[in-house]
Amino acid sequence: MTAIEGAGGGISGGQGDLPAVGARARLRHEIERFPHFLIEAGATGTVAEASESLIALRMDDFVPGAEEWDNEVCWTLEDGDFFADPDATAEQRIAAAFHDDAEVISRALD
Repeated sequence: MTAIEGAGGGISGGQGDLPAVGARARLRHEIERFPHFLIEAGATGTVAEASESLIALRMDDFVPGAEEWDNEVCWTLEDGDFFADPDATAEQRIAAAFHDDAEVISRALD
C-alpha cells in the first residue's frame, strides 16, 4: 500500500482523514437514508463539503428523494460515533463513517 492509499485501498490520506473537497468517491455498499432515499452500491459523486461536523457527497446521478439535500448524501458526527474510538477527535469520527461507506477514487483537482 502506498502512502496515499487508505486502508480501503482508495486514494486517501487514510481512514482517519477527511476527504478533500472536490475528491471523487464511490459508495462501497448501498446507503439508506430512511425514509427519504436509497443509493445503490457503486454510485459515484464529488465531495462537496468536508469538515469535522459534516461530509457531503454530491451524487453524479439523480437520487429520487434527495432533492431536499441537493442530491447529496451526508455524514455527520452521529454517524461517526459507530465507527471510531470514543477518544477519537470529531474529525476522525466523521472521517471513519465516511470511509466505511465510500472509497475515494480520485483526488481533488487543484
